[in-house]
Amino acid sequence: MDIQKMNAILCKIVACLFLCGMSVTLSGQIEMGHNKDEVFKDYIKTVQLYPSNDPVSFPAIPLDGNRQLVFRFDDLEADVKRYFYTIVHCDADWKPSSLSKSEYIDGFDMQEIYDYEFSRGTIVDYTHYYLRIPNRNFRPMVSGNYLLQIFDPELDDPLVLTRRFVVYEPLLSLLGEIVRPVNLAHSRTHQEIKFTVSQKNYPLSNPRDELRACILQNGWWEGAQCQISPRYVSGDNISFDYRGRLVFPGGRGFRPMDLRTTRFRAERVHSIEHYHDGVEIVMRTDDNRSRRSYSTIHDFNGRYVIENRDYSEPHITSDYVFPFLTLRSSLPVYDHDVYVIGGFSDMDIRDRYRMNFDDDEGLYYLELKLKQGYYDYAYATSPQGTDAFDLEEFEGNLFETINDYYILLYYRAFGGRYDRVIGMGRVTNRQR
Repeated sequence: MDIQKMNAILCKIVACLFLCGMSVTLSGQIEMGHNKDEVFKDYIKTVQLYPSNDPVSFPAIPLDGNRQLVFRFDDLEADVKRYFYTIVHCDADWKPSSLSKSEYIDGFDMQEIYDYEFSRGTIVDYTHYYLRIPNRNFRPMVSGNYLLQIFDPELDDPLVLTRRFVVYEPLLSLLGEIVRPVNLAHSRTHQEIKFTVSQKNYPLSNPRDELRACILQNGWWEGAQCQISPRYVSGDNISFDYRGRLVFPGGRGFRPMDLRTTRFRAERVHSIEHYHDGVEIVMRTDDNRSRRSYSTIHDFNGRYVIENRDYSEPHITSDYVFPFLTLRSSLPVYDHDVYVIGGFSDMDIRDRYRMNFDDDEGLYYLELKLKQGYYDYAYATSPQGTDAFDLEEFEGNLFETINDYYILLYYRAFGGRYDRVIGMGRVTNRQR
């Protein structure tokens, strides 16, 4: 046997030992709080998970369908690493289900990511990794919530990042609408959701006890309302018309940030400065929009698209640039921190996106590091020392704001061991 073959066999043995060891500890890691969309290494950037051909959509695919999820991320250390991935099946509340790996994964329970490319012609070097799920070696076998986990076995703490997605069975259909809340205090600023589920094609024996709904505004888990039981059942129709309960802040359309070129100023770009180690893109100063009247804004529901106007293959030719944001405010918000949020922050507040305040200029400011593309963003405030946040202070809330609400239907029959997702629908006020 030649040396090359021996090395290959040794690598496989090491990988198998790693996989076995990691499989034992997965559930424990989730219980420690790693059940959200998180990135645990600073050199990992631009993590995306979306249905094929739709990079701004909610990551959900039908069970046994032809649709795949596309997963991508960049490693700014720009070398080659052996990343592994697995999925963990979760209940509706994102705790690990009682199913064993062999009951929900068709294939080995952990696989290596073999597809990667180096960046080309960029100032900031990186390695771009990508995969599709399901694939010929790896497929979810049941519906439900899933947590995608990425590992680097060379690290003492090998968990690199996590991403949530949903696999659903298209058994139930639903129709719904967005209406003004009955509470007059919220009638101009909030949106109420009501919907009806049809069980005509898949009758349920006891829907009031076995069916639960979860509503996600614009497909984001932050702020989702879940564990919603039916209000009443009438024949084939299951009603979720809770007057005054299923209410969400309307928000406002996201602010756009066009980083697709460094050769000329795009819309809302004040200046572009080229340096030897990167390009700074200074955006025009943003104003407080909370008291403005409604105007139609076409956005990506907070998400972003990787793209550049100068080269093809944007996922490996787009450079990392440094957009500089400023927000006008005569005084700092008392006892609150201000953050920039969007899909790049997983629509959550992160320390690296907390803004600083310049007393002399009366401005909040922050420099970001983002891959070239088209981004949505907003300004959030958070009481200091908490994880809570909202957009009221600088963005405001309006009933007229265009939003998409994704509704997931969870089902657990009497004696069932896990939560199935037997329907998914979308309620929107977009003009078609």
